[in-house]
Amino acid sequence: VPTFFFLSAYLFYRSFDGTWIQYVTKMKRRFWSLLVPYVIFITIGYCKAKAFNSLEIEGGGILGYLEFVWQSNTMPLWFIRELIIFSLLSPVIYQIKKSMLAVVVVSLTSIFLSIMGIVSYQSFLYWLPVYLMGAAFNKESLTRMFSLFAQNKVKVLSFVSLLLYCLWAWFLPNGIEKGDTLLSLEYILFRTVTPLVLCFVLYLIMRADIHDRKWMHYSFFVYCMHAPVIALLKIIYDRSAGKYIDLELFKYIFIISVTYTACVLVAMLLERYTPRLWGLLNGNR
Repeated sequence: VPTFFFLSAYLFYRSFDGTWIQYVTKMKRRFWSLLVPYVIFITIGYCKAKAFNSLEIEGGGILGYLEFVWQSNTMPLWFIRELIIFSLLSPVIYQIKKSMLAVVVVSLTSIFLSIMGIVSYQSFLYWLPVYLMGAAFNKESLTRMFSLFAQNKVKVLSFVSLLLYCLWAWFLPNGIEKGDTLLSLEYILFRTVTPLVLCFVLYLIMRADIHDRKWMHYSFFVYCMHAPVIALLKIIYDRSAGKYIDLELFKYIFIISVTYTACVLVAMLLERYTPRLWGLLNGNR
């Protein structure tokens, strides 16, 4: 999630100059690339919940549906919802990112509110520090960082940091962040340093001269569909292979790998045989 917010901000503000014309142009694009797919996938989740688990839906009618769309309960698409909010606030964020002092003050305020439990994990305010990092980044700063990584001592230190980051991710407690101030701070620090780790990973990818592949172009669709596919695969795994292979790490890697593969295959079929539908689902990407 930190990676997605960081990259989204970088891609948005690399061509945004803060003018009204640019703002209107960006909003028109975001309507098709974010709002339309969000409503479609949320509606799919709404129909699923209505058909198989009506307890997940409180109330009814158009107001109940709109509340469901906003809350994003059965389809975890809150990331897209918060991106829409970030896009609407882009003139404000553009002014903030021009001042390093403003970026620091706003980020520290956001971190404080998050630690105190005032701002929730699924709120754009929680992710404001990471988003501001991406907004403040540009091609020149990325080039300078890559030049720094090219130095032998820095490269070794970066490799060690990447290893420590992976270990940190592995040992972070899962699901007990809420209500614990110190643990909330640790999670926020972990998510804040993630963009720096991402930059080093991008440097390694470029150094390895990894070529662009078609299956790499379906990340948005994979994100929108991953939750129901993972839920289904967990049930299938527990009722079949789980009886013989009781290893959590294997289960995790297996389900993630199959989920990504299945989503990419479905995306390729939709793109080939129903291009108009695919354009709507994928936000005309």
